Amino acid sequence: MISDTLNESYNLGSIDSIGDAVRLGISFEDQGRDFYLEFAGNTSDPAAKDMFLYLAEEEKKHAQYLVDYLEGEVLLLETASDAPDFKSAFSSEFMTDDLGEVGILLAAMRLERKTEDLYKMLSKRADDAEQKKFFKELASVERGHYDLIDGFLESSTQFRMQT
Repeated sequence: MISDTLNESYNLGSIDSIGDAVRLGISFEDQGRDFYLEFAGNTSDPAAKDMFLYLAEEEKKHAQYLVDYLEGEVLLLETASDAPDFKSAFSSEFMTDDLGEVGILLAAMRLERKTEDLYKMLSKRADDAEQKKFFKELASVERGHYDLIDGFLESSTQFRMQT
């Protein structure tokens, strides 16, 4: 098994090879994209919508990186972060006791963390230095998404506390 700890933490089942783990990563990215697109369509908060659309596009890129990896393509990863600042606009939904969107953001953070953990594990298991670097960079990008959502939540929490 690649990582019994990761499997136990996330009920990933049997992962016997790096290829299996990469395919699982593609599934995570596809599910993440669907998750973000669904909530982009359901939110009335313009900042949340923009953030969800941005993250959906990021997940799409990551899935393609992994497909390229499986097909033996050169491992290229955009490392420059062009994440917009989503903290400037919040709807009244963040000022009520209804934490619907906050709950969604917490689920998004969990998704990003789960994917980060997978890529860290793949980095440790990779045989060659380029593969290690590729997965380590992907893990770092996922951490950036986690931090982006966390910053959005922090801003909304501070905003609520001031009212």
